[in-house]
Amino acid sequence: MMRLATWVAFAIAIACGPLKPADASDGPGHLSLDGVARAFDDAALRVNNAPATELARWTDPIYLALADDAGMAPIAPAAEAAVRALAAIAGVPVTRVAWRDRRVNFRIQPGQGDRAGKSPCRSTVDWTESGRMVRAEIYVNLANAERITRCINHETMHGFGFRSHAHAALSVLSYTHAGQAELTAVDTILIETLYDRRLKPGMPAETAAPLACSIIAEKIGATAAAATLCPGRGATAKRGLAAFGGPRSLADSPPTLPALQPGYRGDGL
Repeated sequence: MMRLATWVAFAIAIACGPLKPADASDGPGHLSLDGVARAFDDAALRVNNAPATELARWTDPIYLALADDAGMAPIAPAAEAAVRALAAIAGVPVTRVAWRDRRVNFRIQPGQGDRAGKSPCRSTVDWTESGRMVRAEIYVNLANAERITRCINHETMHGFGFRSHAHAALSVLSYTHAGQAELTAVDTILIETLYDRRLKPGMPAETAAPLACSIIAEKIGATAAAATLCPGRGATAKRGLAAFGGPRSLADSPPTLPALQPGYRGDGL
């Protein structure tokens, strides 16, 4: 029986729009290998604030549905464009379907109020233990019009398999660069790397980290000397998981619950 790992509640005060580099200065020629490789490890090989046991990404077509709630009509084209832009980079087919279509596996809808009466920008994703993404749900805070662009772009990145954040990088996934609304050169490299065929869904983090670093080195034209740091990233990922307590076995969860990744609970920002 397939068991799902679930990542819940990237509740953030952010938000969508055209996907493009923020500035010429963040182009590949200005990026450091260590910085981009670290951004990949932080965003793709972590789940919330804990190490992930494996890499996860879409392997099946995306069936996208957008809610027809009041307020969604003005942002629906941009939201769909954001998904299609990332899917084009990832090489994942996207089909727009009705909200109740049984094939739906990617939904975008208005945020639901929390206990404080707010409607945070957040997302939830499900993936199998073999690293196949199977569901993404994005909640957009329509009340925060100035942040909708960032909200959609940020959450869509989560929906494509980035289960944590890249705070140190100039990225739409960074809280440090909270004003970054558009996809940057770093974000483009991250999505290209995650969906590179040399990386496999379900690949252990300690195997994926050095390979991803080598792929990134190619993309940014890093020197051979800089690329020598890549093999050591696997040991770093392995130590991080060991320090957290290692992968959780199925026996650690009641039979009625999904097998959860370490760091299952969202940060609730």
